[in-house]
Amino acid sequence: MAKYSDLVSFIVNNIGGKDNVISVSHCMTRLRFKLKDYSLVDEKNIISNSKITTAQKAGGEYQVVVGTSVESIYTELIASLGLKNEESQTEEKDKSVLNKIIQIITKSITPILGVLMAAGLIQGLLALLVACGALETTDGAYIILSAMGSALFTFFPIFLGYTSAKAFQMDGFVGMAIGACLVFPTILTSLTAGDPLFILFANSILETPVYKTFFGIPIIFPTTGYTSTVVPIIVSMYFTSKFEKFLKKHIPDIVAFTLVPFITIAVCVPLTILAIGPIANILSLLITAAITYLNNLSPIITSLVVGIIYQPLVILGLHWPLITIGITNMGAMGYDYIIPMIFTASFTQTAVVLAVYCKTKDKKVKNICIPAMISGCFCIIEPAIYGVTLPVKKRFAFSIIGATVGAVIISIFSARMYAVSVGVLGTVAFINPNGDMGGFFVAIVATIISMVVAFLLTFIFFNEQNSGISLIADKKQSPHSIIASPFKGKTIKLENVEDALFSKGVLGKGIAILPSEGRVIAPCDGIVTSLFPTGHAIAITSDDGCDILIHVGIDTVRLNGKYFTKKVQQGATVKKGDVLVEFDIEGITNEGYSLVSPIIILNSDNYFDIVETMNENVDYFDQLIRVISKENEVAYKLAED
Repeated sequence: MAKYSDLVSFIVNNIGGKDNVISVSHCMTRLRFKLKDYSLVDEKNIISNSKITTAQKAGGEYQVVVGTSVESIYTELIASLGLKNEESQTEEKDKSVLNKIIQIITKSITPILGVLMAAGLIQGLLALLVACGALETTDGAYIILSAMGSALFTFFPIFLGYTSAKAFQMDGFVGMAIGACLVFPTILTSLTAGDPLFILFANSILETPVYKTFFGIPIIFPTTGYTSTVVPIIVSMYFTSKFEKFLKKHIPDIVAFTLVPFITIAVCVPLTILAIGPIANILSLLITAAITYLNNLSPIITSLVVGIIYQPLVILGLHWPLITIGITNMGAMGYDYIIPMIFTASFTQTAVVLAVYCKTKDKKVKNICIPAMISGCFCIIEPAIYGVTLPVKKRFAFSIIGATVGAVIISIFSARMYAVSVGVLGTVAFINPNGDMGGFFVAIVATIISMVVAFLLTFIFFNEQNSGISLIADKKQSPHSIIASPFKGKTIKLENVEDALFSKGVLGKGIAILPSEGRVIAPCDGIVTSLFPTGHAIAITSDDGCDILIHVGIDTVRLNGKYFTKKVQQGATVKKGDVLVEFDIEGITNEGYSLVSPIIILNSDNYFDIVETMNENVDYFDQLIRVISKENEVAYKLAED
């Protein structure tokens, strides 16, 4: 059962049922329903639920306030109602083509990453057993273990057919069927048997013989087939998803269950084999050829580039193309030289964290270091990055330096990986299936050297005074903290705001401002903990733990991001005065929306008092709110006296 299924069912039942819902969206704390008949709502019963803060009809919508868990509740709600996620659609509009491509690759590969690593480890261990003489290639154990390690890669398009179909929001089993056609056991030999009719791109890296036709259309089928390929099936699913959605719109529901998958497969399999597959395969070959050329020109330069950019790409979520190229190389050549260049990165992160653990005297930092090191050993470096290294940027730089040294060593000695595997057991992937263990020893030496470099740099230049985000909670609080004004404009008491959610203090205490300039700045140093896709609302957690909500205007969520420009991303660390959002005052007011903007302390209950400014007008950086902690209540009273 889903986490919020009971609450979702309760809400749906009390707003008139599923059939009464036209659409639903959400903002920072409330679900917003458009209903067919608002008289069917049992508001008294809704408000009686302890998990619901309040509910009201406003602005032509029925609003149910559920608090900061709204996004998770909304996700379950739209799944229950069978509706589309309007917020994700809005967010998609803001993304560049590159970001969309990266997102699709990530969504397609991430679900099977664990199995991918497992298969790689099995292949590596099998190579180790053969190298040690424990197994012969004719042994039954070898045959079974080989199947365990190779099955995923052999039928990779089937797995990716499902995951990429889900990424494009279409039938995953149709995706599997199309992927299965690409790697059907006899298709390669049947389409590449006999003498070729003619040859395309002769005497080039794209040389492709044509053996058969499809009703007169030449079948350009790669001589290596589509086993282990990544790009062709993902590109195919993009076009297939468009076609499937078209069919669903035009085929009656009574026959859609059978006809939609039938027509989709009947049209898209030939389309994939005749056009999409060859084009995608050619593009993959060109990319691989470019990297191969650079690597042949200078493996050291290639390793320097990859070593330097990989860890920053991890932060940006842009590292998947490198992994994809590595997997493609593995399928085409049986080995790869890209993934080896990033192999030591997780170990250098671990080495930096180890150095911090050895040097720091702060127990909280040590407690963060331990799980980060354990995760790093298995190539899960996000805890190390976000908890220890990135907050102190020189540590992150030391990790990059160490990893680059390791990448260069691996490239100099041409160590290759024969399976996709990382972490402490990943070294076995450097063992050549023919038993050559040279790459294995190179990988170990390179890993040790890279870790030593990263460790020593961090150890020598360690500074306890700049120990990272983990110390935020330990900062000594003053009797009161100051929240500056994020706007320039006229102040308005919260109780005068024309929205009960704010005026009744449901979300917390605070103040409102009618801005005279279309700019929101950070009212303090802190982290952007929530940024709504439309840009109309932003939440910041200050360095001393104060949760601040800045809501630009009333009901401006319904503008769907129009007139708003986000200047930061969710999760960003900001300094007081950094511009967070820009907005068009004239455009918003012309649309008929109020620009009265509440500034709320969401965790007001954690404090002794919230004191708002008495000034009628404020400018940027002016004191807007004083937050007095309960622990400092006595100190505050003494200071006031």
